[in-house]
Amino acid sequence: MIIEATTFSRHIREQDAGYETFTNPNSLRRLRYFIEHSDWDEVILAQEEWIDNLCIGVIIVASLYFILPVLVMLFLR
Repeated sequence: MIIEATTFSRHIREQDAGYETFTNPNSLRRLRYFIEHSDWDEVILAQEEWIDNLCIGVIIVASLYFILPVLVMLFLR
């Protein structure tokens, strides 16, 4: 796989655009191999209960963050 990119000059008014071709970096190949040949999806499904509890906790904290100032202002009146 070849990644193609067009690069532009840092100066806005210059019309200096270049065209470069980059080979696929080794890290992308390793990531692709990991996704294709590991059981990462099964690991996530095994941790589903913990992830659900974490999401509920984040929702509760966010709700308190937005509701608490309103409640404080109501009680101070």
